Amino acid sequence: MLIEKRSGNLHKASSILSVSAILSTIVLFMRMQTVVDDMKMMDLKFTMEIQQFKDALKEKKAFHQARVKENFHAVGGK
Repeated sequence: MLIEKRSGNLHKASSILSVSAILSTIVLFMRMQTVVDDMKMMDLKFTMEIQQFKDALKEKKAFHQARVKENFHAVGGK
């Protein structure tokens, strides 16, 4: 009787540990997916900011080149 009771308790403990391990794995996977999604959003945000900086630099370069041409023509015309 005592052996059967211990065996039953051991089986219950084993089942509880198995279920908790499976649930922990699922929760960990969901958390990792959340982190990955957050990282993708941050990467997209930084990529957009870098593109904005590149566009601003291109505009500034074009403006600067136009000013240099104007000054060159103004000096050459004198």
